[in-house]
Amino acid sequence: MGEKLMAIEVHFEKRIINNHVIREADVKSHRDYIIVTALASMFLFGLFAYGWQHYQWIQYGYRIEEAQKKKEQLAEAGRQLRLERAALRNPQRIDSIARRELGMVVPAPGQLVTLNADAPLTMPAPQPSQELQPQPAALTAKR
Repeated sequence: MGEKLMAIEVHFEKRIINNHVIREADVKSHRDYIIVTALASMFLFGLFAYGWQHYQWIQYGYRIEEAQKKKEQLAEAGRQLRLERAALRNPQRIDSIARRELGMVVPAPGQLVTLNADAPLTMPAPQPSQELQPQPAALTAKR
């Protein structure tokens, strides 16, 4: 009798169907979820607000630096223009240009007429050396 018996195991599987079970809502869990979500949202909003403020602060710093550079450039350009204006207003330079390029000469005595601010607006009387033709009476000065 040397036969060995093999043990056979049998498992019966029972399927459990919970379709008819209704899960009750856990009010405390739902409240905790809302509180944690609100706190996380506030933290993220604060983080984004800080980041945006920091970004704007850096941008304003760049703008201020750029404006200061432009101010320095404009100040230097103004200084150069003042030097150029002073050089162009030099009476000796104006006199040399008038003589060389425009052919002007110093006025001869008697050619220069000076008008006063309170003088009447009439033609000056001719000098005795300049009388070539008699002047009409309407053009002579009434004094």
